[in-house]
Amino acid sequence: MMEKTIKQITFILLLSTLLGLARFYFLKDDDFTLIKVARVLQAAEVQVSDSGEAVFTIPDFMTEPMMASLEFTKYFFDNKKAVFVDARESEEFELSHITGAINIPFDYYDEYMDAIDVLKYDDIFIIYCSGGECSLSLDLADVFFGEKAFENVFVFEGGLPAWQDAGYPTE
Repeated sequence: MMEKTIKQITFILLLSTLLGLARFYFLKDDDFTLIKVARVLQAAEVQVSDSGEAVFTIPDFMTEPMMASLEFTKYFFDNKKAVFVDARESEEFELSHITGAINIPFDYYDEYMDAIDVLKYDDIFIIYCSGGECSLSLDLADVFFGEKAFENVFVFEGGLPAWQDAGYPTE
């Protein structure tokens, strides 16, 4: 009995491996890779005015969320022109977050639909998490941009650690 089960498991593993390799080599799909490739967002542009001051602009039409630098994020924070969204767990948010940010944990965003639905469609959203390898902000930005169709969605890649390292306000 045990020998038959081992043969069946071996057969299934071999068949699935062969089918996976056949799909990879024979179907011409440039987006399919055996190893996940890191997603890279286009960075928001910075222009310099005649007086030498940095001017941060929002594109008229965005095709996906864009990456926001620390300077871009601070500019929109100082000018109160953006809604800051923390994509981390509620417990982490309670410990510390960017001053004035709202918390919509990516892992439970469907439980926060009432809070998301009251947000204004044309506001600027800067979504962040713990920086580094944390992808919660990128995942939540995809929900905001793709599923909820918000126009101006940015991901602050440095997240809370970069904000705190710069000495910027937190609660």
